[in-house]
Amino acid sequence: MEELDIKTAIQIAKILAAAPDERIPMILDVFSKAQVDISGLDELAEWRALDKQTALIDTDTFVQELIAGRDATDGEYRIEVPEFNHYCNSKGVSARYARKHLYEKGLLRSSTDNGKTNYTCPVQDAGKTKRCVCITPNN
Repeated sequence: MEELDIKTAIQIAKILAAAPDERIPMILDVFSKAQVDISGLDELAEWRALDKQTALIDTDTFVQELIAGRDATDGEYRIEVPEFNHYCNSKGVSARYARKHLYEKGLLRSSTDNGKTNYTCPVQDAGKTKRCVCITPNN
């Protein structure tokens, strides 16, 4: 596949920035058929859709219900990923979006894997490593 020149790349960026969310898949399909590889746009489309869920989360209530009845370890509440995902599903919210939202609010500890921010952390428990969502509420 050949590389795009900067003018063409800017034009594509302008098209995508102005496009309504529901049209992004159609636009990506057109570029794909033209053999223009725009990597990362599938994820961008997903994040744009997830950002619309902001109104679905009352952050304080969400966190308080999530940590209710739990004991903190080293100042944080560690919830295993499948349990967190189930909780989010029961609230009608994407777990991926919820983790990102909590991180942006300063309520979630992150880890780094190969330079990429990960919203879950490896935690040692009884000699096993498990991935957890680590909530650090602002009390």
